[in-house]
Amino acid sequence: MKRAMVLLGALSVIALSARANIIDFDNDPGAGYQFYFRGGPNKQVLDDVNRVSGLPIKQINIAFFNANTFNVDVTLYVYDATGAGGGVGNLLYTASLSGIPNGAFQLQFGTPNIAAGIQNLWIGLSASADRAGMLLSPNPYPNPGTSADVFAWDDDGNGMIDSNDYWFFGGNPVANFAIEVLAVPEPASLIALGSGLMSLLALRRRKAQRV
Repeated sequence: MKRAMVLLGALSVIALSARANIIDFDNDPGAGYQFYFRGGPNKQVLDDVNRVSGLPIKQINIAFFNANTFNVDVTLYVYDATGAGGGVGNLLYTASLSGIPNGAFQLQFGTPNIAAGIQNLWIGLSASADRAGMLLSPNPYPNPGTSADVFAWDDDGNGMIDSNDYWFFGGNPVANFAIEVLAVPEPASLIALGSGLMSLLALRRRKAQRV
């Protein structure tokens, strides 16, 4: 019985670690921001995000700055990269946060396990007023993940990304938006759970044979 309890404890640790969040794209150094992308009232600004996995996304964190003296509302957009040449494709998810005050913040958007099996995404925001937008990271390269330093900006405000709405800054800025994507490795959790059940069954069978 004691041996079974020890095994149960070890399996619980494995299962918990398997469920722990991982980050499969990160370009948020946490400090040193110098610029923000003020896309304009309700105009989407997106960045290309190439994750290291295709795991379902649990949460998206985006560094944001509001230079206004009043609160603004922010909307998150997540697209796949099925557009021409890997451009903005299908809208996968959108969510909103209200009442973001003046200053710099890390906005956290919970997502219902979206983008499973999809590594290449476009992720970004729109704000309800000018002088508010995503902070630019001084970090030159995401780690983990990659990005081509290409931005999509609905500068004409027609609610979509057209072929002339893509921008490559060519190193000015060299960094991309400060985005963190956290994914939950559900397959690993299932493997850990399955291994635990198999081990318990083996223990019960061995005990039955000894009786």
